Amino acid sequence: MADEPIVVVGGGLAAGRLAQEYRAAEGEALVTLVSSDDAPPYHRPPLTKGFLRGEAERDDTLIRPAEEWEDDLVELRLGSTVAELDVDAAELVTDGGERIPYGTLVLATGARPRVLPIPGADRVGVHTYRTLADADAVRTASAEAHKTLVIGGSFIGAEVAASLRLRGLDVTLVELGERLMPALACTELSVELEQLYRDEGIELRLETELEELVGNGRLLGGARTSTGETIECYLAVMGVGVEPNVELAEAAGATIDDGIVVDERFCSSLDGIYAIGDVAKFPEPVSGRLRRIEHWSNANAQGGHLGRQLAGKRARYDEVPVFFTQLFDRKLQVLGDPAAADACVLRGSLADGRLIGFHLDGSKLVGAVVHGEAADVLAELEQLLRDGATIDDQARLTDEHLRPAAAFGV
Repeated sequence: MADEPIVVVGGGLAAGRLAQEYRAAEGEALVTLVSSDDAPPYHRPPLTKGFLRGEAERDDTLIRPAEEWEDDLVELRLGSTVAELDVDAAELVTDGGERIPYGTLVLATGARPRVLPIPGADRVGVHTYRTLADADAVRTASAEAHKTLVIGGSFIGAEVAASLRLRGLDVTLVELGERLMPALACTELSVELEQLYRDEGIELRLETELEELVGNGRLLGGARTSTGETIECYLAVMGVGVEPNVELAEAAGATIDDGIVVDERFCSSLDGIYAIGDVAKFPEPVSGRLRRIEHWSNANAQGGHLGRQLAGKRARYDEVPVFFTQLFDRKLQVLGDPAAADACVLRGSLADGRLIGFHLDGSKLVGAVVHGEAADVLAELEQLLRDGATIDDQARLTDEHLRPAAAFGV
């Protein structure tokens, strides 16, 4: 109904795209975004890249200028934390006691960064990295802290380490696992990236556990590892994963499983309540598995899709998960579900400037990682993933004369 307000808890990309697409699809209800963040909806990818390197500023990260939300009849309730979801009254209760009624409720509560449970994690100079405020604090601190420690070697850690090194800082990256970028699920590629990082001057400490962050008083001055090494550092950034913000939904009785479980229309188990973005565990249409995906393209696609759906534009959600990472001058694009693979066949190399990693579950293509290929090759891989393509002769995947579709006999 046009007079029933749509309220979104969260102010990230998924929330912003929902509001934009709902209006573009001629939805007429009042849309309110209730966000604990003080900034209007913004893009997170620049935070570890251009913004951290000083090549972009705060306004460059915004989805749109703040005044344009008002022009679109979208109310932004910034700096407002929701303390309770009263499903019986169809109202949100803020931590200040204000009650906000809704007709349709969307939970886009995102996730929060984990903090490594070690002594010294609360020292001045130790940061998590999730919000625009986090990025601003690290960028400011990096102007004076010439020796930096990055904790975690997956996407956030690897991107932050590369950007800080490009700013001229001495960077040591500590990763508990045996490989850099383990989420790529391709050992050969991880080995190439490790060499790239060493060539760029980053000290890598793989298979290394931190025991304590040390210093003078409350100020950070170093980190002690399980091997007995002390790493000098005056700035530390933790990139050790995130936890989905499910507490509101869980307290209200929603089904939770490492996220808010939703169906193919992003409906939770609570009537009239949806969930999208980093917090939603949804039936991913390509793999068929329940997945929670924490990347820009997922939030962008789900927010836009649900916005159109709430405006009455019904369509099947069939997006192939795609995201990218920028590591120095190498841009890697990841498709599908590499974690579901039991093998990765690599064609080309970073040194060659072109590569495709084919992630296979048995003979079925379930994911891919790509560098230096044209858009039509990416589109071809997306279609192969959507079709559940299989291959009998894996040697065909390494033949650089065969396009991906031809290698799969399509």
